[in-house]
Amino acid sequence: MRSKDCRHYSRRELIEIIYELEKREDRLRRKLKKAQAQLLDRSVRMENAGSLAEAAAIVSNLFAAADETAQLYLGSLRARAGEGTLRLEEREGA
Repeated sequence: MRSKDCRHYSRRELIEIIYELEKREDRLRRKLKKAQAQLLDRSVRMENAGSLAEAAAIVSNLFAAADETAQLYLGSLRARAGEGTLRLEEREGA
């Protein structure tokens, strides 16, 4: 508001305008604070999601390696059984 615009208002009206502007500023500050908190929460969740995704990838790779090792072991047992070098007790235990 320019000073020329304010001249036709009474002192009381100017005080009311200032009061309403302060209330609006307070509402906007609260809204900003809430939005910043939501943004921070979302950022934290995104960081955690990245960490969880990395952990899931590591676990997945671990399971894949364990599966590959188990398949190699079973292949080895089958080969030994086919050659007749696997003892009967080992076959029953497997």
